[in-house]
Amino acid sequence: MKSSNINRVARRSYSAGYLLAFLLLLLTAVPHVHAKQMDQEQTMAKLQKMTPARGYIDAHKNLEKPLGLLGGPVEVTITQTSGGVFVSLPDQRRLDPNVFGTPEMPRAFSGTPGVNGVPLMARGVEHSAYTVMKPLSPFGDKYTVMAEGKLSLKAVDATATDAAKTEDAVNMMASWKDQDGNTYEVRCCQMLAAHGMEFPTFGGVVTNHILHGFTRIGTALMPSEYAYFAFWGMGEVKKNGVVLDKPRLVHGMLTEYVRKEGYKLAFDDEVTPTRQHFHLMVAPFMPVMEEGRFTKKPVKTGFNLPNGMELPFWHVMFENLEIDSKRSE
Repeated sequence: MKSSNINRVARRSYSAGYLLAFLLLLLTAVPHVHAKQMDQEQTMAKLQKMTPARGYIDAHKNLEKPLGLLGGPVEVTITQTSGGVFVSLPDQRRLDPNVFGTPEMPRAFSGTPGVNGVPLMARGVEHSAYTVMKPLSPFGDKYTVMAEGKLSLKAVDATATDAAKTEDAVNMMASWKDQDGNTYEVRCCQMLAAHGMEFPTFGGVVTNHILHGFTRIGTALMPSEYAYFAFWGMGEVKKNGVVLDKPRLVHGMLTEYVRKEGYKLAFDDEVTPTRQHFHLMVAPFMPVMEEGRFTKKPVKTGFNLPNGMELPFWHVMFENLEIDSKRSE
């Protein structure tokens, strides 16, 4: 484990969760537009209603017979049998002007904070430019390395769009070990997210599409990146074979390489198109399906930071990959 990175995290209390920090910033830092009179639920509801993809999602969520993928289903297999993994730690994400704009012309501010956009008052400003997202999140430059990373994934991308029903499928098992020999595991998917709530999920599995960043398909805190394969579904989190948390929303994707020297998270113009890695995310949010929104819920990971607080998410990168794909016959 990189002790310098961990120690810096330990000196910065994670507080009660970065979603609450977003809300407090919004409620206390804005002296106009009646922000002080808004309670947390009203503020969150306003942000969520402003999600750009809301209309598109509403048009598809009750679709019972979605069309199939042009050219037929795609079968994907991704494995890692040896080597370590990179595990993200809470950090302040540097804000890319290509994605977030400037204080004079801001972009990507609507949606659930951290799930989609970044509210304006949660952004640091210096010299007429945005600097970092003030609250800590799973997206940043801080990380640690864990051993014995294993990944076994088989998936099918058959359904083209969001819908009430899907023919997509994912069977994934991922695991890794900390320096004390504890084994952490994520399994998915008991059920796929057949339709999104703040951005489309394409039936739960998508192949050959640009995600994140300027697309607003997923959090804008990740760079805009070409995803050869991605999925969203419900799974479970384990430690040493014991289930700690289920069901949890799990997101995985095989993308262009979005890390640079020192493993810093890249801006859009720093992405490496000729390399690939697999990202596994179990975010500290859960969907409230009947209300079409997200709510804060830290993940029970079982991994404690040096400050004694439990890491509230898993954001794990696999790089020693074997990849195979083909059209179903």
